[in-house]
Amino acid sequence: MKQIRKRGYIKCIGWILCVFLLCFNSGEKMTYIRELSSNITLEQLEELRQNTGGLLSLEEKDIRQVSGDMSETLGKNNISVRMMGIPIKQVSYDAKEDIRLMPGGMPIGVSLYSDGVLVVGLGSINKNADICPAAEGGIKAGDVIVKVNGKTVEDSFHLSELCSEGGDLNFTVRRDDSTIECTVTPVYDEESGGYLAGMWVRDSTSGIGTLSYWDMTAKRFGALGHPITDIDTGAIIDVKNGNIIKSSIIGISAGSSGKPGEVIGSFSVHDEKWGEIDKNCEYGVYGDAINMPVNPLYPEGMSICWWDEVHTGAAEILCTVTDEGIKEYDCEIIKLFPAEGSGSKGIVLKITSEELISITGGIVQGMSGSPIIQDGKLVGAVTHVLVNDPTRGYGIFIENMLKAVE
Repeated sequence: MKQIRKRGYIKCIGWILCVFLLCFNSGEKMTYIRELSSNITLEQLEELRQNTGGLLSLEEKDIRQVSGDMSETLGKNNISVRMMGIPIKQVSYDAKEDIRLMPGGMPIGVSLYSDGVLVVGLGSINKNADICPAAEGGIKAGDVIVKVNGKTVEDSFHLSELCSEGGDLNFTVRRDDSTIECTVTPVYDEESGGYLAGMWVRDSTSGIGTLSYWDMTAKRFGALGHPITDIDTGAIIDVKNGNIIKSSIIGISAGSSGKPGEVIGSFSVHDEKWGEIDKNCEYGVYGDAINMPVNPLYPEGMSICWWDEVHTGAAEILCTVTDEGIKEYDCEIIKLFPAEGSGSKGIVLKITSEELISITGGIVQGMSGSPIIQDGKLVGAVTHVLVNDPTRGYGIFIENMLKAVE
C-alpha cells in the first residue's frame, strides 16, 4: 500500500512539474527566447539579460571586448541560454562599441619623407660610358637604399656624399618585404667631377588630398583611404616622417570619361600643421593629430557605421571643392563587398549631386579621403574614381581604416 501511495505521489509531482514546465514554456519569457534571432545586437543582449533569472541562466563564452583604439580584434561572442543548467538556445553577438569620430572633408597638403632613399630609375653615367654601376651591383628601380657601408642613409644628398669617395660600397637595400645586400662600385665621371652610381633617387613627395577623420579621444587621424605611392615605380613609400598641412583650394580641373580631373590646391611648409604622419599603408596615411579643425557640419563628431550595417542606397560625401568650405553632396552606394579582403575598394558609389557634377564632373584626384556618410553615421571614405565614368568610384570602410592603426 505504501509503495502504491509513493508511486502516486511521484506521478502527481510529475504531472505538476509537466504542467508547470508547459505553462513556463508557453510563458512570456520562453516565447521571447524562442523568437530571438541567433545573431543579436548589443541592445538585444542587454534585454536578454533582463529576461533571464530563476530557472533561466546565461553562459557566455569567448567574450572579447573592443578597446577604444581598436587594439583588439572584433569577433563573435557566443551565449548559451540554459534552463536549469540544460542548454536550450545558442545565440551570438558582435562586440561593437559606439565609436565616435570627427569626420573630415577638409583639403590637406601631404608632405612625406621616406625611410631610406627610393631608387626611381637607372641609367648610364654619361653619354660616352655605357655603364651603370648600380645595375651591375644588382640594384633595381623600386629598391629602397637604407644603409651604405653600415651607415644609415638620411636622404638623397647624404647618399651622394657616401658614394663620393668611390671604391666598393656595400648597399643595404629593402626590396618588397625582404632586405638584401648589394655591392656597388661608383665610377668616376670627368664631366661632373665626381663618382656616380648611375641611378635616380627620391626621398620625399607631396600632394593634395582630403582628411577622412580624426579621433577626438586617441588624438589620431586617418586620410586618403589609399597609400601614397611613388609616381615612377608605383611602390608604397615607407614613412620616416611627414605632415598633413592646412591647404587651400585654388581651382578644379573637371574630370570626364577617360580623363581624370583634379583638385588644384596650394600649401606651404609654413602653413598650419594639423598632424604628423607615421604610417603609410594600403588603407591610407595615419598619424598623430596636433591642431585638427572641427567639422562645422558635425561639431560633436558622429558614430561610425560598421560594415555589416552599411546598405545600398542613398548616402552623402563630405568634401571641399569651392571657397564655401565643406559641403555635403548626394551620392548612392550601388554595391558592397565584405570588409575583410576588400582593401580600399569595399564600396562602389555613384555621385548623384548635380551641383558636384557641375563643378568637378564627379570624383577627381584630391577628393581621396572624402568621408562617406549614411543614416547619420560615418561609413568610410572615397578612394578611387572609375576613369571611364568619373561619377562612379570606390570607397573604403571606416572599419578597415581603423584596423590599419591597430
